[in-house]
Amino acid sequence: MSDEGNSALDSIKWPEIISLAGLNAAVVISWIAYHEYQPVLIEKFDFHGLVDFMILSKAIILVIIPPLAGLLADYLMQRSGKYFTMYSVGIGATAMIFMVVASLLGAASIEVAKPILPIMIVLWLIAMNLFISPANSMIEAFAPVQKLPVVVGFLFLITELIYALEPIVVELVRFFGDTLTFIVGGILISVSGYFFQKVSSDEVVLRKKEMVESNTRSVSALAYMAIVIVGLELGIAKGILVEYFPHVLDLRVAGAEEYSGFLTLGLLAFAAILAFATSGTIAKMDVQRVLIPSFITLVVGVILVVVGNNLTLLIIGGVITTVSFSLLNISGLPYVFKHLSVKHITYGVGVYIGASELFTGLFEYILR
Repeated sequence: MSDEGNSALDSIKWPEIISLAGLNAAVVISWIAYHEYQPVLIEKFDFHGLVDFMILSKAIILVIIPPLAGLLADYLMQRSGKYFTMYSVGIGATAMIFMVVASLLGAASIEVAKPILPIMIVLWLIAMNLFISPANSMIEAFAPVQKLPVVVGFLFLITELIYALEPIVVELVRFFGDTLTFIVGGILISVSGYFFQKVSSDEVVLRKKEMVESNTRSVSALAYMAIVIVGLELGIAKGILVEYFPHVLDLRVAGAEEYSGFLTLGLLAFAAILAFATSGTIAKMDVQRVLIPSFITLVVGVILVVVGNNLTLLIIGGVITTVSFSLLNISGLPYVFKHLSVKHITYGVGVYIGASELFTGLFEYILR
């Protein structure tokens, strides 16, 4: 590798990236714990009448809160220079709600906890999404533009491998039990959140202030529309892979119930490894040129999954969708950073994240 290449690689702020990976890992583990205990809580507290409400609330919150949090974070940054306010509120509220839920499950009677828990779940979902866009929008301050796919590929590798290891995480959750799981979740979020803010606060926030002061470029409605479209494409790939693919596999292939979940987890692991392995190559390309074949690949994969009536066609469709999901992940966020003003970067990232969650929520509600 040339000296110039080494210099570009060294300019990546790896301590900050690793601390963000730790925070994202804590978020993934928390989501796995939530999905594991949602049916348990529904059964224990007889929340059967609230199932639709809980699914719809989650879908709406995942779409709406990230852009709102990003908009407010950008406003506070420009007005007072305090970038981490929304982030700190989200981290603190999430950890606190984890502890409140743990207390309710461990000490309170069912009669006392039953009316409070649905409110706590909704507040927890909101709090979890208050810090997502502020945290991930910092990526552009951690690496030069040409290296952003490498950074995103690394972060994607960590999060998707944890999703792929879901059975192990679920076993740990069951071992801890409900009360201890929520206590551990609160500790994971608060500790990883604290370290990310501590590691990235001084030099990076100063750099962001300088970038904001020197950047006056406005962002057109067309740019936001393009960001929404890219987010929606990513969301379709994720929804098909995580929600729809295992569902149709169970319906159309005899005996698939025994392995469909593991097959989906294997595809997620493949997506993570593929993203990391190709991120260096994609970093040398125009990400917009990556998005176009990714979309074409997505269309082919979705068609095969939707019309496939045997195991072979479904697996081929799943693999093709996985490739698209992988490429969209490592090129989508760099595309967002490339087309936004620094003054609106957190809002733009929130719009992208919210759009990417729309179809997952729809699939989860429709296929419930």
